[in-house]
Amino acid sequence: MKVALLVIVSVLALVCAGCGGDGGESSVTPTDEWAEGYCAAIVDWLAELRQATDVLRDYRSLSLEAFDQASTDIRSATEALTAELRGLEAPDTDLGEKARQVVDTFATAAEADLADIERAVEEVFGGTSISNAVVSITAALTSIRRAYTTMFDSLRKIDPENELQTALGDAESCDELIGG
Repeated sequence: MKVALLVIVSVLALVCAGCGGDGGESSVTPTDEWAEGYCAAIVDWLAELRQATDVLRDYRSLSLEAFDQASTDIRSATEALTAELRGLEAPDTDLGEKARQVVDTFATAAEADLADIERAVEEVFGGTSISNAVVSITAALTSIRRAYTTMFDSLRKIDPENELQTALGDAESCDELIGG
């Protein structure tokens, strides 16, 4: 589980390497607002995910109550992420609606993986071991990471004018994704 979390954080940091504020003040455009909301949602999700997965690291001595709470926290954080991303207006670019669709596709994939996490939790209460459930949860989180990477790559591909990349680079919340 620790490895999966580190992989997720590392990949998010690498794919967002273009993010980071320039420190200057400028007029805020709707695309800038979109980028700020996009990064802020991911930063919040990662923080909550880290806390929840920290509990799962030592699954051999994990109580059923702690396991249940950690999986509830993962579910809540991921539901909040998908809701926040879906709540963003399309970026104000020529391909803004396409960008919104890419983000929505990620949210749908994350929700499907969340269903896998919920099944793993239900199986524990049905008699499956916590260690088996942690393996299933790790697989689901890895799948969410892949979906995120696909989303980010797709956003780059549909942005030939680099409008989204510029807005992401100027968004202060993106600084947190790369430790800036």
